[in-house]
Amino acid sequence: MNIAIKYPASKILQDLGLYYIFSSQEAGGHYQYQSLPATNLCLTIYKANTVQTRVSRSENTCIIHPGSKVHSRLYGFHKKQLDVTVHGEMDQVCVIFQAGGLRLFTRVPYGELMPETDVLGLLFGQQGASLAERLFATEQTAARVAVLDAFLSKALQENRRQLNIDRLVSQLDRQPANSRVVSLAATENKDTSTLYRHFKQYVGQSPKEYLKVIRFRRALKALLHRRYLSLTELAYDLGYYDQSHFIKDFTQITDCNPGLIHQVTTVVQEELVLIPRS
Repeated sequence: MNIAIKYPASKILQDLGLYYIFSSQEAGGHYQYQSLPATNLCLTIYKANTVQTRVSRSENTCIIHPGSKVHSRLYGFHKKQLDVTVHGEMDQVCVIFQAGGLRLFTRVPYGELMPETDVLGLLFGQQGASLAERLFATEQTAARVAVLDAFLSKALQENRRQLNIDRLVSQLDRQPANSRVVSLAATENKDTSTLYRHFKQYVGQSPKEYLKVIRFRRALKALLHRRYLSLTELAYDLGYYDQSHFIKDFTQITDCNPGLIHQVTTVVQEELVLIPRS
C-alpha cells in the first residue's frame, strides 16, 4: 500500500495543525495495519470502497472492501488500537484534525458524525459531494492538496461567519427593544451590508426584522401575563413612538388588537402561544 503525508500550503490551515494522508492500493492487494489511540480526528474519504467496522470491549476492527461509490467516515478517540484490513483496490484521502479542530469547520456535534457513512454530506451538504468529485478527478497528490486547501479554507471562513452571527444574535437578544440595528451591526463588522447579508443567510431574517420579532415577543409576554399598567406605558417601555405605533405593528403580526390578545390565545408552554381557529 502506498502512503504519503502532506501538509497544507495554506498558512491558516498549517497553524491549526491540520494535515493530509493519502493512501492507495492496487486491485488484488491485501494490507493489514494497526492505528494506535490518539487525540486527533481523522476524516476519511474513500473513492470507491465499502467499510465494515466492529467495536466492542474485545474488538476494534475496520475492514475495507472494493466498492462502487464515495464513502466517508470519521475515526478517532479509540480506547484501544484499531485493526485495519484492506482488501483489493483502495483510494483514500484523510484529513487529520487536532483535538477540537473539527469544530472550527462545522456545527454538527461529534456524536452525530461518528456513526455516519456519509460524513461529507452531513458536514457540508452538496458541497461535500462536490469536494469528493474534485478530489478524485485527479491522481496527482499536489492537485488534491490544492483542492483540500481551497475547500477547507472556505469552510473555515463560512463557519467563522456563523460564529459572528451567533455573537450578534446573542447581543441583539440582550439589547433594549428600540436599539439601533445599524450601530449594533457596526460593532461586529465594519462592512455592515455584508454582515446584514450573512445574518439573513444564517438566521432567515435581517437584523431589523429579528429585533422587531424580539420586541413583539416581549410585548406578547407582558400582555399575556398582564405585566403592564396601560398600553401606552407598555408601548413606551418597548421603544415604540406611541401607543398607535405599537397597536399598528402588533395588529399587522397577529390580526388582533394587543388589548384583546389574551382573550384569543392558548398558552401551551411558556414559549408556545397558539391562537385556535374555529
